[in-house]
Amino acid sequence: MAGVQLGPLAGVEYDSFTRARRQSRNWASLLASLLVHGCLLVAACWIVFRSPTSRPREEGPSVFVTASGSTAAGSAEHAVKARPKANFQPRQRLAVNNANASVSLPSLPPVSGTMAGPAGGAKGLASASNGAGKGMGFGGANGAAQHFVGKPVMGATIRAQHVAVYLDCSGSMKPYLERVAAEIRKQYPDADVFLFDGARIVAVEDHIVYGRSFRGEAPRLTEAPSQTVESTLTPAGRQLLARLRLPCEKGSLGAWIDRLLVEKYDALVVFSDFQDGIRVYDEKRKGHPSLVYSDSTYHSVGRTIPAGRWQELWLQAFRQAEQGKGPRLYLFSIQGEPQGFLQRCVEASGGASINVRWLRAGRRAP
Repeated sequence: MAGVQLGPLAGVEYDSFTRARRQSRNWASLLASLLVHGCLLVAACWIVFRSPTSRPREEGPSVFVTASGSTAAGSAEHAVKARPKANFQPRQRLAVNNANASVSLPSLPPVSGTMAGPAGGAKGLASASNGAGKGMGFGGANGAAQHFVGKPVMGATIRAQHVAVYLDCSGSMKPYLERVAAEIRKQYPDADVFLFDGARIVAVEDHIVYGRSFRGEAPRLTEAPSQTVESTLTPAGRQLLARLRLPCEKGSLGAWIDRLLVEKYDALVVFSDFQDGIRVYDEKRKGHPSLVYSDSTYHSVGRTIPAGRWQELWLQAFRQAEQGKGPRLYLFSIQGEPQGFLQRCVEASGGASINVRWLRAGRRAP
């Protein structure tokens, strides 16, 4: 077999067979390639024509909620679809402690959507609660403080919740004290009623005698023990009396007002004949203050009250009443008009000054 040789004819036939076989393989590869590309082209056309050619009409803007609870453009993880329109609900009215004031709040639909994990939900709820808490808390509290419901007392309308009362229990006033206390307690059963002798306001230059900042030598003044009935006071009033008793027995009405300006009362009520007036001393002679002004009915000195730091502090404190940060001042006089400076304090606080001479005749309030 190794020595067999093919003739020229046989070699030609072999080459023809080899070329035909190669051509058939090339045509098969071409047809397969065309078939694959044709399938890809058909698939691409199907995808293109199946996709929408225009954006769908949106009902409203998309809302994105960040993890902190605020609304802003964010990633797809925090996207929330716009919720459908909620059915209309009537507004609810939130009334404050005044018959003429109210706050109208719209009904808020529930917030839907998902947050990225429980931490995101907690932050969103915390943000919403902080917003509602600040708006309702501060607004409601300040509004209630500024707009107390007024209650009539002996011809005046007292706007307060917590009331402190100073009754002048000097000899000329004692016949009226029981009725005055009863009139006040009709409207304010828990009022703290303090009884001290006279209604003097005594100052040594810039300081009220036995007031909060007094440290000097006091002039000689008439002193008498307090007639306050401790059992009628509130627990807070009894604690306050323990601090007030000695200063007010010595410093009278001036020390009482000066110290109560920083206490938690909405109104200070004073009942007196206002005959003792205001007295101002100077300290030129150390240890022996000399009287430079007095508008007392019993002893008048000077014409113009000297300016003092204590006057500025009182007016400043009474001006805070409209913001709920200070007390209103109410003066009830059974005889003369209260002193000019006390009238200025009444005006600054938005209180009232009422003459109740009708008590002397045993009549009712007009």
